[in-house]
Amino acid sequence: MDLNNQVVIHKSFGEGKVVDHTGSYLVILFNQGEKKFIYPNAFKEYLRVKDEAIHTQVQNELAEIEQQKMLVQQETERKTAQERRTVIDERRPPQRKPKEKASPRANIAFKCNFCDGGKTPERIGFNGVCSDKMIQYNIGKAKHVWCSSTNSLCRKRFTGEIESYRELKERVHNDFNDFTCYESVMMRDWKASAGIVQSGENSGRPMRLVKVQANSLAVLTTRLPYDTDENRFIFAVFLVDESYEGDARDEGYVSTKSKYKIEMTLEEAKKLKFWNYYFCPNAPEVIKFGSGLHRYLSDTQAAQILRDIVTIKQDTAQEGLAQEFFLHFCKVNGIDMMSIQANEGALIRSS
Repeated sequence: MDLNNQVVIHKSFGEGKVVDHTGSYLVILFNQGEKKFIYPNAFKEYLRVKDEAIHTQVQNELAEIEQQKMLVQQETERKTAQERRTVIDERRPPQRKPKEKASPRANIAFKCNFCDGGKTPERIGFNGVCSDKMIQYNIGKAKHVWCSSTNSLCRKRFTGEIESYRELKERVHNDFNDFTCYESVMMRDWKASAGIVQSGENSGRPMRLVKVQANSLAVLTTRLPYDTDENRFIFAVFLVDESYEGDARDEGYVSTKSKYKIEMTLEEAKKLKFWNYYFCPNAPEVIKFGSGLHRYLSDTQAAQILRDIVTIKQDTAQEGLAQEFFLHFCKVNGIDMMSIQANEGALIRSS
């Protein structure tokens, strides 16, 4: 835009006239003399064109420039994020190909410490670093083993070694080597690991998953802070398409890249109590997960969970997926949907 001969108003110098507008510079004659400005940046705060129509055009030009800057920044951030993922992938040791299991296939439920990282109305968390309040509970009250470990970043935040929550988040975001916990990335990666033995003579030894195979159902469970295990609920399920049993060096894990994965909102999850489905064969009425981090489920128990998710997800955006998931699980595992028994979990047995 050519602003030659236009009258402008400066916050400090008052009215002036543009005597030269060449490229990215303006020369304006004020009563105090000529002043030089960068165009159009000077119109962000200091200058305005007296002619309102032309001033609006200048502001539109500024807005367009800012939009272009934002697009360039977003593209730069996208490339940086991709480069980070590439570096992380390169640093990871090659994953071993899952081997065929000799043991019968089973489904699996994981005991997860409650994580409110990334909490939204649609997600209870498990997608980021816990809040300071949750860190205080997990370490100060619940004394969860990994949260309280000296290697845990959350422990360093708890003790003040990391001075602010913002510093904690930035450290996790910027340093590839800093890791919070499996729970903090569970809903990002759709992966659950068997974990490491944290105490006793086997401390540090990786745990194994010996029965899980492709088309097994993975069930993620947790309970709210200060709540009892009786109210443990299921907050997500997924169909396993990759599993690794584990060995002396690496713990076992299950993961999925398929479309068959469902998260529950907090209100939905409260309707899906884990102990309505599962019971310990050796103590059917005992309602306690204990020290183990996972439990194996039968196909009947897994199908009951998926069947009830269909009911809970009615009239929601995930209703169709829930129905398709249930039908697919029954089909690939040879389950007769019409003969699925009523729930027989420990809660029901003890009532």
